[in-house]
Amino acid sequence: MSQDLCDFERQLGEELRAAAYRRIEASDTRPVARRWFRVCATGLAAIVVLALAGFVIVDLRPQPVSAHPFKIIRLTNEIHLEIIDLLEDPRAAEEELKEELGIDIAFVAVPTPPELLNEIRSVISSGTTTAAVVFDEAGRSERIILPKEIDGRLVIQYGREALPGERYLYNVTSPICRELWGRTPRESLAHIGTLAPDIRYDTIDPHYNYRSDMVPEDINPDYRLIDALFLAEDELLVVYSAHLDALGANRPNCGSLVGA
Repeated sequence: MSQDLCDFERQLGEELRAAAYRRIEASDTRPVARRWFRVCATGLAAIVVLALAGFVIVDLRPQPVSAHPFKIIRLTNEIHLEIIDLLEDPRAAEEELKEELGIDIAFVAVPTPPELLNEIRSVISSGTTTAAVVFDEAGRSERIILPKEIDGRLVIQYGREALPGERYLYNVTSPICRELWGRTPRESLAHIGTLAPDIRYDTIDPHYNYRSDMVPEDINPDYRLIDALFLAEDELLVVYSAHLDALGANRPNCGSLVGA
C-alpha cells in the first residue's frame, strides 16, 4: 500500500507541474501574440491609409490648363497648331506659345459676326514667314500651319463683337442661308427684305462670271440662292447663281448636293 501511495503522489506531482508549466506558457505567449497582431494590424492599416491618401492626392490634383486653344504638332519641316478651342485669354496665350515655341506672337481682336467670336481667322507675319490657316467646309478655322523657322513677329487675328455700325473684317455664311438655299428670287426676296435694312445682291452667271450690286428686278428669275452672309450687323449680302455648286457642293450652313 505504501508503495502505491508513493507512486500516486509522484504521478500527481508530475501532472500538477505540467499544468503549471502550461499556465506559464499560456500567460507568456498569448499576450505577445496579441500584441504582435495588434502592431501588424495597425501598421497594415496605416499603410493602406497612406496608399489611399496618396491615390486620392494624385487623382484629384488639378491639372494645368493651357491658355492657348492649340494642340501643337511638330513635324519635320512644319509646326501645326490644331485649333481645339476658342481663344479666351489672349495675353496668357501669347506667353505660353512663346515659352513652348520660342516665337513672338500677338493676338489681335477684329470685328466679326457672332458666329466667329473668339475664333482664329488669320495669321500675318511682320517678316518673310508664310503662314496659313486651314478652314473646314463651314468656314471655321481648323489649324494654323507654320514653318519650322519663323522670321519676325506673328499676328494672329481672332473675332470680337463689332461696334455699332462697324463692318466685319471677316465673314462666314449665315445660318439663315440654310432655310433659303436653292430658292429663286421670287421665292425668297420678300423674306430677305425683312432680315436687314441694307441688302446687297450679287450673282454668278452660267459662265461663272461674278457680278456685284445687282438690282433685284434684274436678277435672272431662274437663278438660285447659294449664299447669304452679313457684312455688318445691319448689312446683308445675298448671292444668286445659275449653278447651285458655284461655291462648293457641300455647304454646311446653306445646303448640300452631296448624295443628292
